[in-house]
Amino acid sequence: MTWINEDQLLLYCCRTEKANLPELQNIDWDVFLEKARNEGISPIVFSRLPEVTKHYDISKYVTEELKKDYYLSATKNALIFEELKIVLALFNQSKLQVIVMKGAALAETVYGNPALRPMSDVDLLVKKENLRQADELLKKVGYSPADRSVDNVDFTSTYLTTLDYRNPAKNSPSFHVHWHFVNSTIPNESYIGHIKMDNIWQDAVKTIIADTETWVMAPHHLLIHLSEHALRVTHSLNKLSYFCDIDRAINYYGKGLDWDLLIQDTLKFNLNKMVYTTLYFSRYFIKANVPEDVLLKLKPKRFSISEKIFMRKTAENKRAPGMSYLIHLSMNKGLVKKMKFVGKTLFPPKDILAQRSYISEADMNYRYYLNRIKEVLSRVLQIT
Repeated sequence: MTWINEDQLLLYCCRTEKANLPELQNIDWDVFLEKARNEGISPIVFSRLPEVTKHYDISKYVTEELKKDYYLSATKNALIFEELKIVLALFNQSKLQVIVMKGAALAETVYGNPALRPMSDVDLLVKKENLRQADELLKKVGYSPADRSVDNVDFTSTYLTTLDYRNPAKNSPSFHVHWHFVNSTIPNESYIGHIKMDNIWQDAVKTIIADTETWVMAPHHLLIHLSEHALRVTHSLNKLSYFCDIDRAINYYGKGLDWDLLIQDTLKFNLNKMVYTTLYFSRYFIKANVPEDVLLKLKPKRFSISEKIFMRKTAENKRAPGMSYLIHLSMNKGLVKKMKFVGKTLFPPKDILAQRSYISEADMNYRYYLNRIKEVLSRVLQIT
């Protein structure tokens, strides 16, 4: 596969392992900037400019735009962490255990510099029996669920497992309160029942985020979650930032990352296809330090036709949202289960589609299902 010059330089900027700067000619810096933004890595690229500018004559406009992105990310994240500090302190005072997930858990710890990991919201994990208490505490500081009430939560549903809390105050981030780390509007019966959230809570570790003591996932569970998150249908490995999260987490935890536990729980959770795929491409794209024997132990015994299509297109850097539907489809064994999977994708439960659309169930009508079908078909066309 021949990579265009702009992509090759972006991959270099993402890598934490030492490597020689690629010798490239005729880089279109406007394309480079656009791609850096689309991949969610412009602050990382800005941090690597001192190395890059030794060999390349980057236009002043591009360096200034990357600088703006870096400081905008730093400012937004500072505001987010100020708000997170208030929420975490309140939870601690009420003795409510919470796990900080994804961006907020990575920015201060794994990345070491919050500006490098852009965020738009905060993801928190609580035990489902503590959801009402979390709801009450967030309301005390001006946050209310924007998508549905805590009274409408159906814990037997395997679809959306989060409430989206928002504050009308300017510059306030939204808080996504989860009771499961899988959060999807497509069917996930092939794996969600295998994931034991008790394991996540038992292995959680204490840390300091936003100057406050809190909890994060154990390193092996963090990588499993990041891999699953990167392969959600709306993501499909379409941003290099997903690989950066994986790479930085591996480097940060080092020997504290138990690869044997990762393999053990990945197989137990029936997520080996997702974890293998994300880790494989993290290594393929940005040389993430994933041991070869780990990949061999996680590698599926065989790849279906749909999985082969996904792997080929991703290896060719033809990454697009929706493409990982091919992976999810393959996880449903047999024609009947595949047909049910497709049917449930096109026609999710009424309350789930209403929540996703941020409307009440009473306002649901056939047009939302038509839009759903159009959305799915548009993704299919992208794949083909």
